Amino acid sequence: MNAVSQILGALIEAWGEVKVQKARVVLSLVGVVAAVAAMTIVIALGDLLLQSSRELAELYEGRSVTLRLTPESSSASPEGPSGSGPYQDVSGTGADASPSGEQNAKRPDEKDTIGEAMATLADKTDIHYWSRFSSGGGEIVEARQARASGQFRGYPLTKVGDMIDGVAFQGVDPSYAVIYRTRMLAGRWVESSDADQRLIPVVISQSLWDQLGRAPIDQVPIVLHTSDGVAMRVVGVTKSKSSYDMPTVFAHYDAARVSFPQMTSPAMIAWVGTENADQARENLPRALASILGEGWRVSVSGGEHEDIGEEQLGTISNVIMVIGGIIVFLGALGLLNVAIVTVRQRVREIGIRRAVGASAARVFFAVFMESVVATFVAGVIGVGIAVVVVRFLPLEALGVTLSDTPAFPAGAAIAGVAISTSIGALCGIIPALAAVRIKPIDAIRY
Repeated sequence: MNAVSQILGALIEAWGEVKVQKARVVLSLVGVVAAVAAMTIVIALGDLLLQSSRELAELYEGRSVTLRLTPESSSASPEGPSGSGPYQDVSGTGADASPSGEQNAKRPDEKDTIGEAMATLADKTDIHYWSRFSSGGGEIVEARQARASGQFRGYPLTKVGDMIDGVAFQGVDPSYAVIYRTRMLAGRWVESSDADQRLIPVVISQSLWDQLGRAPIDQVPIVLHTSDGVAMRVVGVTKSKSSYDMPTVFAHYDAARVSFPQMTSPAMIAWVGTENADQARENLPRALASILGEGWRVSVSGGEHEDIGEEQLGTISNVIMVIGGIIVFLGALGLLNVAIVTVRQRVREIGIRRAVGASAARVFFAVFMESVVATFVAGVIGVGIAVVVVRFLPLEALGVTLSDTPAFPAGAAIAGVAISTSIGALCGIIPALAAVRIKPIDAIRY
């Protein structure tokens, strides 16, 4: 308790001395504040750029680590697990995967053995975020009519010549949006209750919304029809990942399977995380094949580490911190000069304190903490300026697009304050040593 009171007393005393010499201290720390602000801004932008790169990769590959399980029948029998017809293997199950090979028509009353096996696997292995994925292709009648007339419900279409006829249909589960960081422009995502609706709730992509003149979906309901006459109600619009995205219709997997018969057999997408990735990559395919029964094998893909520039950005951040530290040190030299001059002016005060019993350690610590407190305050001010600047920067114009925008990268703030405080500690050693060398007799001679 005594040590704590001594430390607090030294801090209060150091802050008092800083306020006494505030004019000199402020002038000497202007360079430190500017250097800390500039360094923190650059480090923060690097962190945001890295996060943007991660999110961009997750839009296509899923979160780290996302596995894709593709069941394949290894038996020579043309019958699938339900004994009612063939099941087509799927080679790609990513966010923009397209079906490969021939698609298979399924009766609405046909038992979905593969989809049920995937649900059983997720329940037994306690996978929180998983989704079945099935895809197909077709055309939307209203989109075709809108392209022909150049408008939809009175809303004009732009760039009609760049629009394509085909539409991708994807059957997914609600967690698909979490796994692939799906961003909504309007409305909502697919929900569990959408599986058994008479009028199928669907979510359309931004590129398909453009073909409908971006008509509001929350005023007059937009009902679309496939070329087969299946009716769908638009409940949401997703943001495009790029300008080359194919127009897409998302529906609940169960509803898509029943209403869109020309769909590939499902693949399972599971977000297992980085800690259990190796174990899950080995165990999940075997478990799913066991549930499906004899004659089935399951291939697994995804989750491979991809270099998105983390190492390079880390090196750049370290170089920036070293350069920033040098600049902060140069700025702190002004504070060092002020501290040395201040110690010479305080010879009488320090000598009297030594005469009445102040130890050399107490005097050293008190003078040393003056520089530390001053540079700490300068670091906090510099970080505050950086926070304000980054807050109002047009990040999207700089190519930094984030779905989970943090208030401010904590690492950049901590680095800015830590470097400025460390430099202050180095600069405080010299005046502190000079103060320790003052003797009580010097107070009389001064």
